[in-house]
Order: sequence, then C-alpha cells, then structure tokens
Amino acid sequence: MTNPNPFQEFVGFLAKMGEAYREVEMTNLITELEDFNKRNYKDTAIDVALATGDREAFNKLVGSE
Repeated sequence: MTNPNPFQEFVGFLAKMGEAYREVEMTNLITELEDFNKRNYKDTAIDVALATGDREAFNKLVGSE
C-alpha cells in the first residue's frame, strides 16, 4: 500500500477550489446580466410607450395609475 503524495492532494484541492470559485463567479455574472436585461427591457418598453403615446402602458410600467 502506497501513501498518496500530499502535494498531489493539495494540488487537487486547489483545482477543486478554483473550479468552485469560477462557478460562483459565473453565477454572479449571470445574475448581473439578467438584472441588466430586465432593466434594459423595462427602459425600452417605457420609451416605446412614450413614443406611441400609450399612456396606459406607460402608467403600468412606471407604477402610476
């Protein structure tokens, strides 16, 4: 029975930590992109409602009645 090389175990651990970190960063990036898209979509919808004179749609988008 051979003992595992502690250096290899440490390198494996670092690789797993790096992978976990990248996964968290990707999740954060996707969340930021989704939030940006939601804001951008709403801003565009408001611009269209203003341009077309659709007061009802504008009021719904900005939350005023």
